[in-house]
Amino acid sequence: MAEDAIIGAARRLEGKIRRTPLVEVPADRLPVGVRLLLKLECDQISGSFKARGAHHFIDRLFSDSPEKPPQGVVTYSSGNHGRAVAEAAAGRGIRALITVPESIDRSKAAAIEAAGAELVIAGGTSESRKARALSIASERGWVVIPPFDHDWIIEGQATVAAEVLEECPEVTDLWAPVGGGGLAGGCALTLTARAPHVALHTVEPAGAPGYAASVAAGEHVTLESSSSIADGLLPLRIGERNWACLRRALAQPHTVDDSRILVALSLLHRELGVAAEPSGVVSATPILVPDPADAPSGGVHVAIISGGNVDPARLATLLANAEEDR
Repeated sequence: MAEDAIIGAARRLEGKIRRTPLVEVPADRLPVGVRLLLKLECDQISGSFKARGAHHFIDRLFSDSPEKPPQGVVTYSSGNHGRAVAEAAAGRGIRALITVPESIDRSKAAAIEAAGAELVIAGGTSESRKARALSIASERGWVVIPPFDHDWIIEGQATVAAEVLEECPEVTDLWAPVGGGGLAGGCALTLTARAPHVALHTVEPAGAPGYAASVAAGEHVTLESSSSIADGLLPLRIGERNWACLRRALAQPHTVDDSRILVALSLLHRELGVAAEPSGVVSATPILVPDPADAPSGGVHVAIISGGNVDPARLATLLANAEEDR
């Protein structure tokens, strides 16, 4: 049952991750009648929510087969999942290899290598990274840790929403970013089991609308291409399990263009002191930078700031661009 899985994941993660804070955004920054709290997964170990799924997955590997622990693990990632897997593997004393894009953020690459993992550059798409990872795992006999489309990953990410419900029981709307859909799918799992009255909103870059395009088409679709400054949200297709979880929860899709993401990034950094990366601010963008045609209604909203790993030089350039656009 979903409830048992969420409880089990929370227990496995005790002492391995942080219980991240909820902070409220001042009312003068918000549409009338809206309260907004930010769930700061940018303050999580590894710098993002990905630590939850990675630690949960590796813990399951050891506890389900204690007589034969894995020799090593392999994953494919744009950065945050790779760092989380590298650090979780190091904590268990096993080797890790991460395939990443040519365009990986320098700070993410450095963090992966600092954790002792092998870093393999594998093309510019999520599919090329996946293919290389699967090939290496087969050659070495190592275990593949998928970035989003696996029950153990989804259950680990589900603990974000579980914490939100415990800390803010009055929440009416929960906002989550979508790339591959692991975080949003985990939120859907938790809300379906514990709080079906809470509306789940997904937010994607306009240049990578995997879930929104699927909802519009009435079927699970694959994008031809994806592009955005939100580099952690660019898979061409959300996971099968995540798609099922989101549809079951009736998640409402929203998209935001890069110019709005930049404004939200600047607001969080310069006025609210929240050290988020571009992908991390996407969930809060529809509320902080509302579109009159898709403005949020009143209520208690929680947006998950999913990560904060960004190269300082790149961040400075992004913030300068945000100022120019104002």
